[in-house]
Amino acid sequence: MTSAKRDSETPEELAAMNDFKTNVWAVFQPLYEAKWDQARWDAAVAKFRAAHDPAVVDKFMKRARLPPWDALQDQMKKGPPAFLRPGWKSPLLGQRVDLDWLDADAFECIRPSKDGWRDKKVLVVEYWASWCQPCHVVCGLLSKVSATMPDVKVISFDHEGIFTKAEIDRTVVKKFVSGRKDMEYPTYIDSKRVAVQALFEPGQNLSIPLAFIITTKDRVVHWIGNPEDMMAPLERAVKAA
Repeated sequence: MTSAKRDSETPEELAAMNDFKTNVWAVFQPLYEAKWDQARWDAAVAKFRAAHDPAVVDKFMKRARLPPWDALQDQMKKGPPAFLRPGWKSPLLGQRVDLDWLDADAFECIRPSKDGWRDKKVLVVEYWASWCQPCHVVCGLLSKVSATMPDVKVISFDHEGIFTKAEIDRTVVKKFVSGRKDMEYPTYIDSKRVAVQALFEPGQNLSIPLAFIITTKDRVVHWIGNPEDMMAPLERAVKAA
């Protein structure tokens, strides 16, 4: 559920939003597939809609980018993607992976260089896109790792159509990178989807930003997740390498 800007919401919209979050969204998020209770859903939705002005509800749902009620029901009933469910584990975690693709002449270099990765103890491979706001947040962290952890090699791959397979506008990517002062690590455009097909898709954790922590000697994947959460597992991987 997308949060709206608080400064432009009326008290009525805020009340509807809080009611929806508490009594619809939070209640039914874990009740997908076999746990779904249609009668309970119908009652909760009816109660919510009766408690708020229809125009306010419509405005709130549009602002929060929620689909119509029938589509929302189908979405909630289906549940989240597998990788967002409790207890899910990537099939690549703990597995040995091929890394020879890193040496392929298949990427457009924006900031050098991925050379020398074999000489490092640990490799961090990150996936991102310029339109992804959470991806912007981790740039400084990746730069810090690259600058302060000599046993670690950070290599970042951009694919603007990572989920849609859309064509990449290289000008947009280059302008984005050149305009940032916190992307001081090897950055490449993965226009041929070589990097995406090597780790991102097999790992099945289909979200960005996404980092893979891999020990280079044995090529084992030690951790997969948002780079914001990677420091502790990264330090463990370096010690274990």
